[in-house]
Amino acid sequence: MYIFGVDIPILELLVIFCIVVVAYLFILELEFRQLRKIAKRFDQEELQLSAEIRELRKDISELGNVISRKKR
Repeated sequence: MYIFGVDIPILELLVIFCIVVVAYLFILELEFRQLRKIAKRFDQEELQLSAEIRELRKDISELGNVISRKKR
């Protein structure tokens, strides 16, 4: 097909464009999988951290009770 006096192979360009788009989508899918794994790890670490913080608060309150009893 001639566009502005230049012979441009439209079908070949369309095939190349489709291949590039499919490759781009494949790369995006791989990146999103990695992001999901990272987000899952962060969620697990956040749950573990909150459990440890609860345990630490419990230990601190018990320590405060022991200290207050010894002052009496």
